[in-house]
Amino acid sequence: MASRRVLSALLAAAVAVPLRAATPLPFRYACTEGHRQFPFCDASLPLARRVDDLVSRLSLDEKPQLMEARFSPRGNISRLGVPQYDWGANCIHGVESRCGSGGRCPTPFPNPNFLGAAFNETVWHGMGRVIGRELRSLWRQGVGENHPPTELPPVGLDCWSPNVNIVRDPRWGRNLETPGEDPFLLGRFGVAVTQGLQQGEDPRYLQAVVTLKHFVANSLEGAWPGPGGPARFPGKGLCPGGSCTRHTIDPNISAYDLASSYFPAFRSSVVEGGALGVMCSYNAVNGVPSCANKWLLGQKLREEWGFQGYVTGDSGAVEDIYRSHWYVASMEDAVAAAVQAGTDVQSAGWGRHGPWAVRGEYITMIPELVRSGKLSEAALDAALKRTLSLRFRLGLFDPPAAQAYEHFAPNVVRSEEHVRAALDAAEQGFVLLQNRNRTLPISGGVVAVIGPHAGARYGLLGNYLGQTCPELTAKGGEQYGCVQSIAEALGNLTTVLSAPGLPSVTSEDRSLFDGAVQVAKQADHVVLALGLDTSSIEAEGTDRKSIALPAGQVALFDAVRAAGKRVTVVLLNGGAVAMSHVKEHADAIVEAWYPGFYGGRALARALLGITNRWGKLPVTVYDEDFEKQFDMLDFDMTKGPGRTYRYFTGEPLWPFGHGLSYTTFALRLLSAAKVDIPQRGGQTTIRVEVTNTGDREGDEVVMAFFSPRGAAPRGSRAALLRRQLFGFRRVSLRAGESAAVEFAVGAETLALFADSGDRVSHAGAYALQLTSGAGAGESVAAEVVAAEGEPQPVLLEAWAPRARAARAALVV
Repeated sequence: MASRRVLSALLAAAVAVPLRAATPLPFRYACTEGHRQFPFCDASLPLARRVDDLVSRLSLDEKPQLMEARFSPRGNISRLGVPQYDWGANCIHGVESRCGSGGRCPTPFPNPNFLGAAFNETVWHGMGRVIGRELRSLWRQGVGENHPPTELPPVGLDCWSPNVNIVRDPRWGRNLETPGEDPFLLGRFGVAVTQGLQQGEDPRYLQAVVTLKHFVANSLEGAWPGPGGPARFPGKGLCPGGSCTRHTIDPNISAYDLASSYFPAFRSSVVEGGALGVMCSYNAVNGVPSCANKWLLGQKLREEWGFQGYVTGDSGAVEDIYRSHWYVASMEDAVAAAVQAGTDVQSAGWGRHGPWAVRGEYITMIPELVRSGKLSEAALDAALKRTLSLRFRLGLFDPPAAQAYEHFAPNVVRSEEHVRAALDAAEQGFVLLQNRNRTLPISGGVVAVIGPHAGARYGLLGNYLGQTCPELTAKGGEQYGCVQSIAEALGNLTTVLSAPGLPSVTSEDRSLFDGAVQVAKQADHVVLALGLDTSSIEAEGTDRKSIALPAGQVALFDAVRAAGKRVTVVLLNGGAVAMSHVKEHADAIVEAWYPGFYGGRALARALLGITNRWGKLPVTVYDEDFEKQFDMLDFDMTKGPGRTYRYFTGEPLWPFGHGLSYTTFALRLLSAAKVDIPQRGGQTTIRVEVTNTGDREGDEVVMAFFSPRGAAPRGSRAALLRRQLFGFRRVSLRAGESAAVEFAVGAETLALFADSGDRVSHAGAYALQLTSGAGAGESVAAEVVAAEGEPQPVLLEAWAPRARAARAALVV
């Protein structure tokens, strides 16, 4: 009953927001009165014919106006009744807009690194659904993007998310935006979010459009010193100009690494999820800027994966083709290269007056490029048709009254249903890393909440935020008074004393230590809130140089620990943090990531044992020697000790998949311990029973891995693969309860990649490991044998199908 009362209170607080005047509705739909006579307005005609008709009526100067992101409120073609449209609403973990009518702000979910730790596709799909519904309502209301103190009106219906780049290195400043280091995990996240967001309750139309980012191998922000090219060609080399940032870096990445690590999440999201948007990244790959890369956007994405959507450049990425990569001789050539490669939408760099005031190079340069013959109008029209097709599929050229999405009222935004979904998500991503002598859950008494994050509000939220609280400053800036800090959340449930200990996460000023120690001495239990932040340590455009916990926080930990009380460390962060000393001496450690708006409340309930729904690590946590072992500029996953759990040969502080619970679980294999499968088609099912052997209800994540053993050829990169995740199931069990979970296994499941990039099946034995807590709990083993039945290896998907076909034709 207590839990229900708390949930009811949270729901009431979440939707009880002050009223705000509604924004006047903008010109949103085409084919309104006075313009319905055009064939493109005839909903009975095939989509392609309608799009062709509209494009045929546009002048050359009008066409690029429909290909510029954030050109609102311009970009309309009034003579044809075509309204403006804003490409580029961000929706990383909620709609990044201002609040809507009645002061209802977008429902905030935890950051994706937290969501990855939940290992729950239902949660990810649910977030996508919430974002899609709220985006429709906010778009209908004419609400602008959230760029305080100004406002960019209005949001469109395509989301620049999810981010499915792998966590290649914990120093990357945007690790908080992505679910983890494993390509399979990232792929499942991309599929779930895509389907939840794009597929709504009206099957005739798209609810919204995802835009997967950043394609591809975007995992460095900068700046890092690095080698440029020869003096005659300063634009060449790994770091053109001698400095590597996300805008300049040009890594040489093997076909094996692209196929096995950097591509899979994008491929799954497109092929299985049906994603209809992709953002090409700032960086180059193997000598070609991503947004000018015909092989990347044309052959791989569109021809081989069957992508049917639009491609946008990241903001300023088209300009980077010339000004950062020096790939072409002029800005005009960069625009031509981008359009010809398949970059359909440009997001121009933001000017000092805001993005909506920018006249991008597409608008200013495309008409003359076509007139001069440097860009074919056919290539221009192809790009334009891809963008317009989506606007038609969103229903924006059909009568709105008959569309379900047009009837999403303002109270859809942060509705009770949506708040429940966000609260549910916020309970599943905390990871209990350590719990000596059952320090947790806190059983009562006075709790001291100490540390630079003890009273943090904004510090819980991460990045890419919609307006969080309805109240704004007099100048239109945001306030975060409605966000409940860790100290406040615990104080609502038990007796709390609090002290900051440090003025900031980077400070080494010890002047507040004595006060913190005195507070600790008065308490029965200490919760030490430490970690990173997105304003001074890690952020878009900023990488960490060290993965160690800041020195001032280590000193605070030692000072507080000396008070002799049990100490639970709660860590807020995006990238993993090395903290060997803390691990050695802390009683309990909780990885909290950036848990978001409801994070303080969910964390308090977890620490007090009201909930027992812990997640698992979606990344490897390395020790302080990491920087000595890994070069930030090296994108090779297998080199040296190997990156991520898939290749790492060292001993991590905590491994991928690790996570404890307040209860215990046991696994029992229900299937045969050894099974055979064919190398083409067919599969078997591995069943395992998971039992809650403890004395309280709890959630557990069962993970399924395979190891190729001797199946991979000796000397190949695939032979360095230690293990690979191929399935996971999250279950909730009462004490003594059991459940059976199943994992399908076939040749596709156990696929490896040749050094050439080909996806292949090798005959031989594969070890399966099904784990509960990745060493913290139990594991069971099985063996799958792929029986040899044809020439080896069996090709499942060619890396270069056209080249392979040409070679075959020559042989014949």
